[in-house]
Amino acid sequence: MYVIFNIIRVKQENLEQFLAGVTQHAKNSSAEPGCVRYEVMHDVTDPHIVCLYEVFRDEEAFHKHRTYDFYQAWMENSKNWRHSENRIRHVLDYIYGPEQVDSGKK
Repeated sequence: MYVIFNIIRVKQENLEQFLAGVTQHAKNSSAEPGCVRYEVMHDVTDPHIVCLYEVFRDEEAFHKHRTYDFYQAWMENSKNWRHSENRIRHVLDYIYGPEQVDSGKK
């Protein structure tokens, strides 16, 4: 699995547009053959903090994700809606999760 956790601070004046767009983006992403899950959340105390939890079958599937027209259109449309200096992106590896359960590891 290839897991990405993005934390994005959205500009106040663009929050409604961003949430509508990122919801559609998540639906499109979830339909990709290499996408295992794609979730959108926001901070309960600051709704301008939006978190994306993206799980792809492997790194290749993630790179394929970035080639789709809907991905490129979303990134272009939303690029000025984010505080780019506050973006945090982590690529994560499991300590315990579905891969360990499926393989019998604990």
